[in-house]
Amino acid sequence: MATNDLIVAIELGSSKVAGAVGRKCSDGSLQVLAYADEPVTGFVRRGVVYNIDKTAETLNKVIEALEVKMDYQAIGRVYVGDGGYTLHSVRSVVSRTFEEETRISNEIVEDMMLENEAREYEGNERWDIQLQEYKIGNNFTNEPVGVNCTQIEGHYLNLLGRTSVMQKTAESLRNAQVEIADDYIAPLVAASVILTENERRQGCALVDFGADTTTISVYAGGILRYLTVLPMGGQTITRDLCSLQLEEHEAELLKREYGLLSPESATEIVRLDGGGSIERRMLHNVIEARFEEILANVCHQIERSGYADKLRAGVVCTGGCINLKGIENYLTRKATLSKYRLAKKLECTVDWGKESLPADGTYGVLIGLLMAGQEHCFRQKSYVELQPEEYKNARTLDIFTENGESAQEVRDKEEKAKQEQQAQQQKETDKAKPRGRGIIARLTATMEKLANEILSDEDKDENK
Repeated sequence: MATNDLIVAIELGSSKVAGAVGRKCSDGSLQVLAYADEPVTGFVRRGVVYNIDKTAETLNKVIEALEVKMDYQAIGRVYVGDGGYTLHSVRSVVSRTFEEETRISNEIVEDMMLENEAREYEGNERWDIQLQEYKIGNNFTNEPVGVNCTQIEGHYLNLLGRTSVMQKTAESLRNAQVEIADDYIAPLVAASVILTENERRQGCALVDFGADTTTISVYAGGILRYLTVLPMGGQTITRDLCSLQLEEHEAELLKREYGLLSPESATEIVRLDGGGSIERRMLHNVIEARFEEILANVCHQIERSGYADKLRAGVVCTGGCINLKGIENYLTRKATLSKYRLAKKLECTVDWGKESLPADGTYGVLIGLLMAGQEHCFRQKSYVELQPEEYKNARTLDIFTENGESAQEVRDKEEKAKQEQQAQQQKETDKAKPRGRGIIARLTATMEKLANEILSDEDKDENK
């Protein structure tokens, strides 16, 4: 892709719907040109769309805000991250046994992959496949083609999620009239900009403490080995505090103010804006109890992965909860987390420009989507759109070139050449980068096709 292409990313989170416009620079860094977000008030729960209409309305607000910041340029497509509490990994093994020693060919490897893809999981849809390795005898390899053997095993990690999750996301985007350039697994694109190559190779667990969910991704040998999502996060702590007769906004403020800091005095009183009061000890007990439960579940999932004793790089923590005051001391006291890192900064270089956003560990997915995007996301203008208060500066496109040729034909040829160049560059994209899946786009197209088959011509006109 050309370095002047503008990428648009959208993240559907449980606390906010966020969007950003970015441009990848020739040195591999990212320049963020616009950012916008809108709060979510219950219509996205645990990372999954619950109210389709409310989600579509919020998406429209975010898109419009981005377009205003981009001088009213029209956004044509976006990149979307997929996640939520239904996302999880399942290991799969496919084997082949030969009567005599056989040289492994591309056809054998492809046939094994097709067998894995054909496996069905009731109630779930396969969102992605992460190849682990191939086992030949007692040896593991990533390049089995050309090796002679009598038996081979292919090890795969299937990433699954409920089919209804994708359907609701697709419908929300369709109602918001947003075209999908591509969709990616949110934890994978986040890991691509948060983890170092060394951490992935040595082995680490990336823990994203989100608003309604906590995602655990375990890496070893440079490969994703395990992924699961817990249905609890920062907002769970806030709701617990509400049980102390606090309003939700009061509970959120107190959580941010005191966090995991131990009370200096057991009887210290915290005065509330509304005139009430509460013992700080009670706040601390509620916050610590819930966070301890979340952390215990995280440690349990790391143990379940089978890689707990292989994580030489330790645990990398990200997400909103890493901003709780006192969290570093709290994690240090936990023997199960002997080595950890709070990832408040990303591994890639990001220039936020005019957007002054704090480095608080909550933008991993959004930045990962911008880095993964490959296509220009704004509509090409065939004419100049006059913007408010800019009429005096308006100009029109030339109709003819100096040689008397049609300027539009010249522009069309240049655009076609640019697209061909982009297509070629996309083919040469680094295989290590997260791969787009296009599931939402295909699902949206299928829904539209079914609607066209069901509705009569008169119905279509009325519902256009």
